[in-house]
Amino acid sequence: MFYSARPNENFLIDKVLKWVTDILVVIVLAMFFITFFCKQTKVVGNSMNDILLSDDTVLINSLSYKISSPKRFDVVVFKKTDINGEKMEYIKRIVGLPGETIQITDGKIYVNDKPLKGFDFGESIVNAGLAKDKIKLEYNEYFVLGDNINNSEDSRANTIAKVKFDEIEGRVWMIAWPFARIKHVK
Repeated sequence: MFYSARPNENFLIDKVLKWVTDILVVIVLAMFFITFFCKQTKVVGNSMNDILLSDDTVLINSLSYKISSPKRFDVVVFKKTDINGEKMEYIKRIVGLPGETIQITDGKIYVNDKPLKGFDFGESIVNAGLAKDKIKLEYNEYFVLGDNINNSEDSRANTIAKVKFDEIEGRVWMIAWPFARIKHVK
């Protein structure tokens, strides 16, 4: 057996280089993931309180709807063109799916003439807006509402109305900032 009593002179350099290489690989992979599979946006307004607050920075999974369809109660980011031709970005929760009929009566949401179950907006809906009459969703349309149900511009308003699949940017999956609020969005 041959071994030297002297430590390898390159041991420290090897350790430092390995550490730096590992950090660079993680940074490159994170940048690749964020660039191609994830977007970020800032929440504007209080329509999604208490789950999302104004000025929260959220990460959007832009890949998920290339693989599967949006599901009821997903929180999504979508863009609509306003009257000036500008694209406005919104964050809302999907309530109605393609092929369904939505109506808001007596402060409650009805899907295909049955009360919506599975999510509690916490209060009775004061303004039914466009949904006071039945709204039939086509094969690529969704009905969205803000969690702050009585303080939200959503599918009940002419400015948004039905959201088409190709207007959806992706699903909100995480609050990324501020640090104290980092969490998964359900």
